[in-house]
Amino acid sequence: MNLIKRRSLLGGIAGAVAMAALSAAHAEPVTLRIASVNPPTADSVIMVEKVAERITERTEGRVAFQLFPSGQLGSTSDSLEQASQGQPIITFTSASFMATFGVPELSVVEGPFIIDDSEQGERLANSDLMQGYYDQLAQKAAIRVLAINWFDGPRHMIGDAPYTEPTDLKGVRMRVPPVETWLKTFEPLEVIATTVEAAEVYSALSQGVVTAAEAPLTGLRASRWYEPAKHLTLTSHFNLFTGWVMSEAAYQSISDEDRAILIEEFRQGGRELTALSEEKAAEIRKEFEAAGVTFHDADIDAYRSATAGFYNSFPQWPEGLYEKVRAAATGQ
Repeated sequence: MNLIKRRSLLGGIAGAVAMAALSAAHAEPVTLRIASVNPPTADSVIMVEKVAERITERTEGRVAFQLFPSGQLGSTSDSLEQASQGQPIITFTSASFMATFGVPELSVVEGPFIIDDSEQGERLANSDLMQGYYDQLAQKAAIRVLAINWFDGPRHMIGDAPYTEPTDLKGVRMRVPPVETWLKTFEPLEVIATTVEAAEVYSALSQGVVTAAEAPLTGLRASRWYEPAKHLTLTSHFNLFTGWVMSEAAYQSISDEDRAILIEEFRQGGRELTALSEEKAAEIRKEFEAAGVTFHDADIDAYRSATAGFYNSFPQWPEGLYEKVRAAATGQ
């Protein structure tokens, strides 16, 4: 039995058992543990604290929370496994992580240039198409999606030269995480994909181990990669669909009214985080330019064309998935 099927089976059985136990205490107050590998200073952690406070206030204490940042409850995979087994856990994750729990279609939203801006991202994240995948995840792995519209900004490329055209990347030693969606995106661009841990990228750029990397502006500011690499090309190649999911058993133990509040507030928190990231973008650009970084506009159409084959490289995806996702994102 493969890993995905095993996870789905175990998650479904454990979730059903836990749901039965929790249903008896349906009217009892629920305390949910919020898990994140990010530190307390991360925007997503600060925002989820606000969301938790609003939910507790609106439910008059029927839903309360305990916060565990900095990986206190383990890795993202650990937290997802715990949630699928019925533990009352909410964890910060991404569509790609959730796709490994029996719904491979979810990873398509983190493909290159799948959305043009955060407005399309918001529309896609809350679309009927995606809700269908969320329901499948709940059925197969006992994991309920609350919101994956917590966008921290599009990802761009930074290095020792501009990469305005996709051909500029040929032979460039780029730091690429060992994640399937990343690798399949950068392969046709002919970079020399190099795995470097995030904490070591600064020194790798400084020493020439890699000459390029990619990240959102907020991440580049936090990591200070703009100090050894002075050219930033605005490619917007990825927008990671991140957000919060929880145990389906714990979700079902909450009243319909309080479940509605839970989803409403987590999605509102995503919109607030997205707006915060966009507000910071202009500020960060000024900071970077003052530090000697040169910004370059990319030929987005050329990049989109160069990476289009990505959407035909996953045999487990149904035919026409890309077109359905684009239609959901654009509202057309």
